[in-house]
Amino acid sequence: MGRKRRLWCEEEAAANAAWLGGIVWRTAQVVRIRGEVGMGDGRVGFSLVGYWVVRDISGLQVLTSANRNHPPVIFQVWHKDVRYSAGLKDEAGRLAFALVNKATGEAIKHSFGYNHPVRLVKFEPGYLDESVLWTESEDTGDGFHRIHMINNADYIFDAEEAVPLCDGARDGTRLILFRWNGGDNQLWRMAPCIGAEPDHEPPVHVVCLTVRHGAVVLARIDHKDPKQHWTVSFRNTGRVTDEEGHRSFLLLNPSTGKAMKRSADKEQPVELVGHGPDSVDVALLWTRSDNVGEGFHCIRTVSDVSLVLDAAGGGRHDGTPIIVFPWNGGANQRWSMLPLD
Repeated sequence: MGRKRRLWCEEEAAANAAWLGGIVWRTAQVVRIRGEVGMGDGRVGFSLVGYWVVRDISGLQVLTSANRNHPPVIFQVWHKDVRYSAGLKDEAGRLAFALVNKATGEAIKHSFGYNHPVRLVKFEPGYLDESVLWTESEDTGDGFHRIHMINNADYIFDAEEAVPLCDGARDGTRLILFRWNGGDNQLWRMAPCIGAEPDHEPPVHVVCLTVRHGAVVLARIDHKDPKQHWTVSFRNTGRVTDEEGHRSFLLLNPSTGKAMKRSADKEQPVELVGHGPDSVDVALLWTRSDNVGEGFHCIRTVSDVSLVLDAAGGGRHDGTPIIVFPWNGGANQRWSMLPLD
């Protein structure tokens, strides 16, 4: 199965800032506590004496050991999610994010106060809750940062008593909020988790795109409207890529059973057409650009990356038709995909 998404136009997203504010294509990351510098494994620079990850155990955030040579278990994988921070930043201007556990779907919430453990709460996509928002400090060296509350930079992630005097980090060490004291147990680095590429991304809801009378148009969000549900599918695309090497995909509308097709002439509305399971018309293939700012991307035709999905006339109102138009940097050409719960 694919993963249903919503596709936001940037202008529309700005009008609904409480729902969306940044990167939507999640990158799985593991939060690792910085180890003490010492002799060791022959890696360039320094080795980590203790190698630990934050893990969700019975609703508590604790440290557990991890094998450097193997992928972390699912409870050790976290998503750094800035989609729903509504563009909020800390006093230093750094964008806020939530840390969501891949296995449970729960987010790390601010503690009750100084020297108290952080908590887990259900992550509510689309609901702005500052108590699950964090920001990172500047790089303190070797890619390590302090992670602190968005509204109080004095309260930072701290592996409780994980210092040499107390025998360092160990399984079950609690994650608390503490004031900065320069300890390595307060410095963190996020490392990407690399896995096999699936045939499909998980289902996606293409936000603000819907189907009306056979046409693809912008619409106000309606969670009960199945025509706003779309699927990004890599099946039968033959691993076709665009000229920049981005893999192509189909945009399928499960409600109609049809795929989005570029029009024969630019500036004409895109079409919805049937598609065969064994072969795919190149006019049905799209690719996603690199980040064009604040987590938004262009959705481009595979055969010509200069042609992108465009809300016609710069419109953002309900019923605006979707066309293919040369890239001009407009907000009406920038899109973000949001997973559907």
